[in-house]
Amino acid sequence: MGGAGVAVYAFLAIVLGVCIGWWARRAAGAHGDMKVNKARVPTFRRNRNRAGFIVAVLVVIGLLVIKALASAH
Repeated sequence: MGGAGVAVYAFLAIVLGVCIGWWARRAAGAHGDMKVNKARVPTFRRNRNRAGFIVAVLVVIGLLVIKALASAH
């Protein structure tokens, strides 16, 4: 694998890391203020579940893309 292949892997890792980190932070943030906003718990739960699901989907897609790129070479 040449320099271009390594650059593709590095770019993919950076993009996935940023996206996964952002969505994971949203999931953690929705859990942080539970004592203050008890009336909004259903909204926090929905946001936390959605953000967690998106993180899981991004991880699976990232692994599939990396596997496809690795098998292509």
